[in-house]
Amino acid sequence: MNREEIVDGIMKAAGISKANVNRFYDGLVELAKKRLAADGEFVFPGLGVLRVRVRKARTGRNPKTGESIKIPRRRVVRFGAYKELKDILNPEGGVEPQEMIVTETEPKKT
Repeated sequence: MNREEIVDGIMKAAGISKANVNRFYDGLVELAKKRLAADGEFVFPGLGVLRVRVRKARTGRNPKTGESIKIPRRRVVRFGAYKELKDILNPEGGVEPQEMIVTETEPKKT
């Protein structure tokens, strides 16, 4: 989903103007950025939590040349889903392959 699809979905579900949804969306994004930078986490009630994690420095390999390279330590954002969301996505009987959600994508241009 892109921003426009999210805005349209909220607009239709909530029955509010596109301008108000855009302001809400912008405010939510800014709030998430500030909370992640200051506190290291941002909670989406009913969905889950975005948390800042530190990925250790490691040695990698350039796939083109095979040369070893040092990958520095860095901060990354991870999403942890709440149990309710996990249960919706993974029903008790398991998920059959034909039940999996498939997103529409454009074929890759070669």
